Amino acid sequence: MTRTRNVFAALMVAAAASCAVAGAALAQEPREVGGVITANEGSTVVIRNAEGDHRVNLTSSTRIRGTTGVLNVRGEDHPAADLIPGLTVSVEGVQDGAGVTAAEVIFKEGDLRTARAIAGGLVGTEARVAENAERIDNVGQLVQAGRTKVFFALGSSALTDEAKASLDAIAAQARGLNTAYRFAVVGRADPTGNAAANERLSQRRAQAVIRYLERSAGITPDKFLLPAALGSAPVAHDPDVPQNDAEARRVTVTLAVSASARRP
Repeated sequence: MTRTRNVFAALMVAAAASCAVAGAALAQEPREVGGVITANEGSTVVIRNAEGDHRVNLTSSTRIRGTTGVLNVRGEDHPAADLIPGLTVSVEGVQDGAGVTAAEVIFKEGDLRTARAIAGGLVGTEARVAENAERIDNVGQLVQAGRTKVFFALGSSALTDEAKASLDAIAAQARGLNTAYRFAVVGRADPTGNAAANERLSQRRAQAVIRYLERSAGITPDKFLLPAALGSAPVAHDPDVPQNDAEARRVTVTLAVSASARRP
């Protein structure tokens, strides 16, 4: 009888241990998350995608890597500080409660350059200048005073007559202001071709717009924020998502003034 009880007890312990292992395995379920970073809180980043916001925990063993080329060849390691808002990333890790603990965070080096350009010039997306606090040459907090979009032919950075007319109009609006102003210029491309080529094309388009405004519309170089070339990359919180390829082949020009100048 005693032997039977001992066997039964051993079986119960084994069953309990098996359940504990199963529970631990469930808690450590592999998880992949992709999206755009909206916040970096040091040891945690917030990633947003179509499903909502996801908190991703970073540890000392988390590998953060950039990739290059069409084949996404893995390149150099990066510090957690490079996981800046606006950067599109892919995370591999395990589910950890309500969040994800990252084993590896991967992004394209070109996307990091784009995110840095946006942070340096717009601190946000192309259509949110009015919502972001950016101080440039003591102008103060900038708010939108006007905007125009110019469109391009497939694979081209040449300005059409219609585009030139739109740029002339917003330049005239700027010159008519009785306060300091800045222009934010953001280039885009459609998804045709590879990401690197699209980024270069969107850069050429942005520069074509800036050259025209400087040489033909009387806008001096000091009036421009750092231009951004988005290529075909998605934009966090984008309120003006291109509805088709033709809409994506564009440069958006935002006229911004000091918030203090707009106060009554």
